Amino acid sequence: MSDHRLGDIIDDHCSRCHMLTNHSVAAMVGEEVKKVRCRTCNHEHDYRHGKGGQKKKAKLSAYEQVLASILGGKPGEAAVKPPEPARPVKAPVRPRTRALSPHSRPLHPR
Repeated sequence: MSDHRLGDIIDDHCSRCHMLTNHSVAAMVGEEVKKVRCRTCNHEHDYRHGKGGQKKKAKLSAYEQVLASILGGKPGEAAVKPPEPARPVKAPVRPRTRALSPHSRPLHPR
């Protein structure tokens, strides 16, 4: 006899919540759970057996790939970074002046 039935609560990794949360069994084929519904966000997805949420491996930058190919070493050994470009010097801020047109009137009449 099966351990799970439709509507039972099981833990699984939700692809929308990105967490291991409670799920309800939504579909079964024989004794095997196929689909589950997250009880937090109501998202229905395939049963992942609690697996998921693995972080993606960081790719090497183009500079590190070229450097590793030149040095003939492993990509992880190319930890040398290019020098950062100098920051441009900002011009001093000048106060704004109000341009008067021939049709403008003074702000405070005397």
